[in-house]
Amino acid sequence: MKYIVCATRGGAGSRAVQERAIRYALEREIKLVFLFVIDVSTLDDADEKLRSAVLAEMTWLGQALLKIAHQRAQDAGIDSEIVIREGQVRDEICRFLDERSAEMLLLGAPRGTTATIFGDDIVEQFAAFVKEATGIPVEIVRPQQASNA
Repeated sequence: MKYIVCATRGGAGSRAVQERAIRYALEREIKLVFLFVIDVSTLDDADEKLRSAVLAEMTWLGQALLKIAHQRAQDAGIDSEIVIREGQVRDEICRFLDERSAEMLLLGAPRGTTATIFGDDIVEQFAAFVKEATGIPVEIVRPQQASNA
């Protein structure tokens, strides 16, 4: 089975990218997966108690964000799945896309980023890396696109 994967992290781009992913899933009659990756690499120097507490909080945040996305999909008549992974964000996204034979990845861009001709925006660089590593098309959805969609 093929999937559309919508990586979500919260923030202004999340609603826009979720709406686009739901629309694509409806149009293509394809399974939709909302993915949240917890990257705890920034906590490598933290003591174990702090690391455990932050991981628990990040997991709770991921679950809350994904439940909202899942409800939006359900309201639109789409059955979706929610998945939380832990690890380096780009590695986990690439691994997940390969595991699920994803047809497409959608990423939400942070507010204030704009499409550039040269692809020097950090989210564009990330998308280019994922596409190069997996061969799977990546679409970036910007917060201002939510009202234009």
